[in-house]
This record gives sequence, C-alpha cells and structure tokens, in this order.
Amino acid sequence: MYNRQREIRRAVESCLAQDFTDFELIVVDDASQDNSVAVVSSYRDPRIKIVRHEQNRGECPARNTGVAASRGEWIVFLDSDDALKPNGLSVMRRYIECEREAADRFGFMYEWDTGILSPDPIPEGSLIGYEGWMRFAQTARVSNVMLCTRRLTFARVGLPNSSVAPTEYHLDFAFCFKSRLIPEVVATEYSDAANRLTAGGAHADRERLLRRAGHDLQSTDRILRIHGAALRRHAPRAYELIYRRFVLASFIRREWFSGLRRACGYFGSCQLTLNGVASIAVAAVWPEAYLFARDRKARRATPDASTRRAVSS
Repeated sequence: MYNRQREIRRAVESCLAQDFTDFELIVVDDASQDNSVAVVSSYRDPRIKIVRHEQNRGECPARNTGVAASRGEWIVFLDSDDALKPNGLSVMRRYIECEREAADRFGFMYEWDTGILSPDPIPEGSLIGYEGWMRFAQTARVSNVMLCTRRLTFARVGLPNSSVAPTEYHLDFAFCFKSRLIPEVVATEYSDAANRLTAGGAHADRERLLRRAGHDLQSTDRILRIHGAALRRHAPRAYELIYRRFVLASFIRREWFSGLRRACGYFGSCQLTLNGVASIAVAAVWPEAYLFARDRKARRATPDASTRRAVSS
C-alpha cells in the first residue's frame, strides 16, 4: 500500500472475512505518508503482519518484500485498492488441492466495480507455458489476473527490484513454469483510489521520471534481448508495446542519439500503429508534451462496461 488509508481498510477486511481462515496477511507499506499504517495497526488479528519500506520503491519491490516475509506455500497478491470475494481463498485452495503438481501458478478473474470482467476474453482454464502466455498477452483486451503463485518459484524467478511494471517477471516465469488461468471470479478491482496512477506522467517530479525511464530502459532491453524473437513471433502486439516503451524511455531521458537508433529498430521490426508512431514522434521532439498526453490518457483509461481498453499484463 502507498497512501491508501481509505482503501486499505476494505482490502484488509475482505481478507478477514474469508470462509477459509488458514492464511497470513502481510501488508507491505511502501513509505506511506498518510494514516495507512495506523489503519492496519488498528486490527488485532495475529495473522496480520506489517512490513515497511523507508522509501517508496514501487509495486515489484513491495511484492518481493512481501514474499520474503512470508511463510506460506502459496502467495496471493492483492492490491490495496482491491478486495477478495468472501470465498476467494477457498476457491483457490480447491484448485491447488486438485492440481498440486501440474501448475505452479493459478490466474483467477476480477470483477471491476465498473461492471466488466477481467481477463477478457474469459480464459478457458487451460494449462499454459511460454508460448501460451504470449498468446494470452496478444489476444487479451483486458488482462488483469488475480495470481496465486507457488512460493518456491520466487527463488528462481523474482520480480524486478525497480519501479518497472512486472512484464519482465511474467515472461521469465512463463519460460520456467506453467500457469493455469481459471474462469472464476475471486476478487473485485476498484477504480476509486485517488492515487491509482503510479507513473505520474507530466505531474511527477523530473527526478522520479528519469529514474523510472532508466529502469524501463534496463527492463525492456533485457526483454527484447531474451524474449524478443519469441514475442515477435507469438505476440507481435505485445512486442510492439514493449519496443515502443524502450524507445520512449530513451527520449524521456533525452538520450537523443540512442533514442533515434532504437526508433529505427522499432520502425524496422514492429507492426506499426498510429499511436506508436505518433507517441514516438512527439517524444522525440518534445518529451514533456508526450508525458502530458500520456498522463491525460491514463487518467481516462479505467475500463467500463461499454468501452474496453487494453490493460497492460
């Protein structure tokens, strides 16, 4: 959680209301400056443990901290502005007991407070590996998944220890382990948090933007080197989005020569889109204008029942 004193109460109480009770609840506070920690501390349930970061580090490092503090065999990531259904953990437990060896990760569905279901299309329940995960990334219109992951897998594949999105982790995981995507709703995803956007766009301070762009450069470079050929073959849409992020991060950091060189690679290897070409052109000339447009677009990007926008996996 980060500055979620209102939303975290809903998330914690959804865990305490589970009909399956044998769990530990680890709340990672990512250097909140409001009363979030006090809200969690007000619960006197011995299953709750709070771990605090002294500096804000982002989603992936916070999840790594939670995994390191855990004792359970299976890990469920619940964002602080979401809530489990009362039977959420018992549904997960049922699948774990039925299929203890075949899958190392289960992906379940969300119901958004706006009325849509995620992921969309609804998964078929099949066991998927590396190519299957890429096909999922290619076809999903909305791809948020509630993940329940075997704890031992993190010893081999951990999340990036930076402010990047977990795209790199998911690809690395799929290369090593199997996942099963289950067509059952176990949680509600809410869109009412005032600080829902983590990127910050044009409103973030320059130092934070440069740090995030630097992390993006490192992550996308590694993704393209290790997974690029497979992505281009099985998930060209995801490949284009990742390569685009690689180019845009260069221009945000004002690395003009590298950005132009990477843009040539993008134009020569990706299935071009109007949004991709336009965003790169704007960022190459005026990075602040691109960041402003990205910020405004992100603030309108909550999926609703009538307009289905892609959500990054």
